[in-house]
Amino acid sequence: MKRRIVLILIILIVILGLLATKTVLSVKKAVGTTNKAVGAAKLQDLDATKAYLKDAKREFQSAKKSILVFTPLRIIPFFGWYVADIQRGIDGAIYGLEAASTFTEAITPYADVLGLKGQGTFLGGTAQERLAKAIETLSKVTPQIDAVGESLKKARSQVDQIQSWRYPDFLPAKPGSKIKNIKNSIDQLESFIVDTKPLLLVLPEIMGQSTEKKYLILFQNDKELRPTGGFITAYAVFRVQKGVIASEGSEDIYRLDDTLLKRVPAPEPIVKYLPNVSSLNLRDSNLSPDYLVSMKQFEQLYDATQANKEIDGIIALDTEFVLSMMKVLGPIDAYGSKFTTDEVEDCACPQIIYELEKFADQPVAYEKGSRKDIIGVLMQQMMDKAFNAPKSTWPNLLGTTITALREKHLLLYFHSSSSQQAVEKLNFAGRLSEYDGDYLHINETNFAGAKSNLYIQEKVKQVVKEDKDGNLAKKVTIEYKYPRRGDNCSLERIGGLCLAGIYRDWIRIYVPKGSKLVKSSGTEVPITAGEDLGKTVFEGFFTIRPEGTAKIELEYTVPVKVNDQYKLLIQKQPGVKGHTYEVEAFGKKQKAFPLETDKELIFKL
Repeated sequence: MKRRIVLILIILIVILGLLATKTVLSVKKAVGTTNKAVGAAKLQDLDATKAYLKDAKREFQSAKKSILVFTPLRIIPFFGWYVADIQRGIDGAIYGLEAASTFTEAITPYADVLGLKGQGTFLGGTAQERLAKAIETLSKVTPQIDAVGESLKKARSQVDQIQSWRYPDFLPAKPGSKIKNIKNSIDQLESFIVDTKPLLLVLPEIMGQSTEKKYLILFQNDKELRPTGGFITAYAVFRVQKGVIASEGSEDIYRLDDTLLKRVPAPEPIVKYLPNVSSLNLRDSNLSPDYLVSMKQFEQLYDATQANKEIDGIIALDTEFVLSMMKVLGPIDAYGSKFTTDEVEDCACPQIIYELEKFADQPVAYEKGSRKDIIGVLMQQMMDKAFNAPKSTWPNLLGTTITALREKHLLLYFHSSSSQQAVEKLNFAGRLSEYDGDYLHINETNFAGAKSNLYIQEKVKQVVKEDKDGNLAKKVTIEYKYPRRGDNCSLERIGGLCLAGIYRDWIRIYVPKGSKLVKSSGTEVPITAGEDLGKTVFEGFFTIRPEGTAKIELEYTVPVKVNDQYKLLIQKQPGVKGHTYEVEAFGKKQKAFPLETDKELIFKL
């Protein structure tokens, strides 16, 4: 009898082993096919991507059937966890592939417009006409977007049940970290899909589908940093009708200021830190770190100019956006000159940046005269080149634009409440966010006139602890390095650029409302505390000379209690590129990272 039982057990073990091997091979094959789908997507091959997604889904469904026999084993302590996790992982993969398949089907009609390999619907006419036709039909996509979101929600519900602590990182390939990354990716993707739907609904209206739209384009020079991304150097007006975009010309911002019909007294920061300026000009009106607030101030002044036009919104861009687009499009011709991304030794910067700085700064008449509309001309030339570019470059152009929006080198403001809400939901509107944890936003204003931000390097370190009252006790250190040798910035100079001059910085540090400043050092004007935009703000002023350094330190308390986790949202200032951040919270360190976008950090305690 015992021998018979042992024999049965051996047979069962062999059968289970064979089934387990079959399941492992099925999953391995399905993962391989999924990777092929990802590879085809990177090659912009839509038809191949769809085919691989279909095969991968079928293979995961086969693996799901293979592992059903193990379901009773889920009741076994410890061992049952891993059986359940495998089943959840396979189900999550199937739902994820359903989402991907639905998405690829949704964009198939737009394959040609998106520059993908595959037969789209919009094939006739010019590139701009095809784009206009595609925008017209966007409302047909939204039901499929809902289906994508629903599949991702199901995938998340499966994957969220897999506990990463069961898979310690000392195992090969660090499975715990991979599981966390997968969870974060699904969460972010689901949020993006859900948040994108409102923009798809209003995009036809933004692009003038029913009525012509007119937008003011502001060029913000991020090398002379201001609160919303840079000093406003020039402006242009573009009209859009049924997706067709055309320029109505552009002008130097000083000429627009000259047409102001009324004078508004300058606010305190300008009177205090910008010598010999007693009234508020359009070029200095973007003083709020919140882009919407600044643009409403700008519009009040714009409406009081002789050159004002009825507009439907204001779009701001900076030199980094122009540079990133040119890296995709190549050189651009304007005014008989070729603008490139080649490095220029005089400024240690790309040639297009050098030329824009010459337009903005060099004290010679022809720059402001014959090239007064340089921004509008460059924008029109860039658009013409984009619409005439090979369609294989269009995905890169779309990706570059989305990256610029995420990194706040391109900011959007619309009069239409539905359009404004849509871009705010995607964080494309340069707003300061409400947040239910700790918060930090460092906002700096270059009141020097020089283009010092081309060279200044900045590093921010935060140390977070708990004080005796259970609140957060924080120390923030901001270190500056200015390695460039100084330029001749005399107003009497005959030529040459004033790029590296004395940096005069009005700094504001936004933290949760109710925070209390304990002590500070490093500023020439002592840091004071106030309130703005629903937050506590610490502000001060300091200068750095070329080849110099500076360090600002603040200690303050935050009325935020922590239990099992500490959450921090760091919001990036528009126009800023790659400042380094380090965070140490309750003894746990986050590896140093460049702050390219707004970033949320969560520390498990």
